[in-house]
Amino acid sequence: MNQNKQIIVEFKDVVKQFEKDLVVLDHLNMNFYDGETHVLCGRSGAGKSTLIRCINYLEKINSGQILVEGEPVTKKHARTIRKKCAMVFQSFNLFPHMTILENALLGPMKALGQHKGEMIDQIGTYFEKVGLENKMDALPGELSGGQKQRAAIVRALAMNPDLILFDEPTSALDPEMIGEVLNVMEKLADEGRTMIVVTHEMGFARVAADKISFMDAGKIVSTCAPDKFFTDPGHESVERFLKQIL
Repeated sequence: MNQNKQIIVEFKDVVKQFEKDLVVLDHLNMNFYDGETHVLCGRSGAGKSTLIRCINYLEKINSGQILVEGEPVTKKHARTIRKKCAMVFQSFNLFPHMTILENALLGPMKALGQHKGEMIDQIGTYFEKVGLENKMDALPGELSGGQKQRAAIVRALAMNPDLILFDEPTSALDPEMIGEVLNVMEKLADEGRTMIVVTHEMGFARVAADKISFMDAGKIVSTCAPDKFFTDPGHESVERFLKQIL
């Protein structure tokens, strides 16, 4: 099914543990493909957020290997990897003393060596895409949670990344704000952006994902297209999970 698609992230027998007896990624073997929206779901503590944090070298694995576009994720290559892989955090992580435009400009200027004048028009189109074109000069503290997260998505897009990692991007939002963020993410999926999304929002997964993987105790126990995932996931733990949340 993926024979014509390029592997963008490859996990090879990856083990990550925080304590001697707490194995969070258990000999994980997994491929993620260019141009796909891949949703990771599962119960809390299954290892989902740790998985994507390891891709960006925010967490260091104990053994095995992670490759991003064929390049090993190591301390030596961390800066290069982060230029390719932007991340949207659940708690926004915007600098409070800077406008959201300044937040979006900072990464490309510092990490990519770009000039403000080169980027301003493009970043303006990103703010327009997420419905914040009239808020670019606002400080994060002047925005709602949903607006902050949409600004964080613009900050990720500004890096022109090959991959965007989303770590439960709606979990810190009030219910009425979740939809506005998911709508932006659906648009990105429709554009063919490569995204790995950790989320419990199964409505988004059903509509926007190319693949859904279910994690349980540090292992991927099921990976399939949305239609099959919701009708015949082929694993008892997935069926129990879906019964609880749907």
